[in-house]
Amino acid sequence: MTWRTSLVAVLVLVAACGGGDEDGARTGSTEGPAVTSTTEASAPFEVDLVTETFVDRSRPTAEGAAGAPAQPDRTIVTRITHPTSGGPYPLVVLAHGASGHPDEFDEQVPGWAADGFVVASPAFPLTNGDVPEALGNLGDVVNQPGDVSFVIDEVLAAGDDPASPLHGLVDPEAIGVVGHSLGGATTWAVAFNTATRDERIDSAVVFAGLTFPMPDGEYRFWSGLPLLVIHGDADDVPLGADLAAYEQAVAPKWFVTLLGAEHRLAFTDEPSPYDDLVTRTVLDFWHGTLDGDDEALGRVTADATDPELSRVVHE
Repeated sequence: MTWRTSLVAVLVLVAACGGGDEDGARTGSTEGPAVTSTTEASAPFEVDLVTETFVDRSRPTAEGAAGAPAQPDRTIVTRITHPTSGGPYPLVVLAHGASGHPDEFDEQVPGWAADGFVVASPAFPLTNGDVPEALGNLGDVVNQPGDVSFVIDEVLAAGDDPASPLHGLVDPEAIGVVGHSLGGATTWAVAFNTATRDERIDSAVVFAGLTFPMPDGEYRFWSGLPLLVIHGDADDVPLGADLAAYEQAVAPKWFVTLLGAEHRLAFTDEPSPYDDLVTRTVLDFWHGTLDGDDEALGRVTADATDPELSRVVHE
């Protein structure tokens, strides 16, 4: 089976599930407000938001499903939520789902930043919810790992630029990636596929994801990259979509099954009983894998464990 045939099969699955992120489900403005917490020297930090338009002139954008013209570049509008002082802090890139958008995470991303992370949230050129018929552009997922790598390039450059509000805030030696749904597929690819792997990435988190074939690449899940996967057992995208990849990975790794959770509920800004569990688990995973905090890493299994809400496998 060629990678194109495999891709078509997976696209059918995602489209049948609405990509997990239905058009019209987004809330919030395009820019989003600046958010502040406290001004203590330790977390929670005061945070702010800057929106940048990054243009990768080395790669084109194909014609969109609704007839939007092809472009000679890839324009990636990116929200960067960051502590306002101190640092440097680990960088985390958040990949939204099909017909999703960074504004679906407006409430939780500032909390991540206030805990000591620079969070870059790109809107992918063809699959974000502001694009007409974005669900018809799912095949552009093969280009999204490159978008993540380009955003990493640009954010690191801003961290080195004395004129940037990010100057001195970004640690180039501590980079994580997290993605939901199609963004989870992007995360799998940029973390583990030989054609699209970014060697700068130090840990990966997948929310309700699945894997897509990448042209001229293969997945090597056993690379040893620390991995956290969280997936609901009531999701239209079956657990097996993530579990098959997870089982090939090596320690340290965690697979958290959210009991009764559907595709979006536990991961976007919609209130849910899983919110505190997911937040604690993710933050301690990042502190452990990106900050080198062994105590935080040791809490991940306990964070993720609730007999009424979850089931956890860890190696």
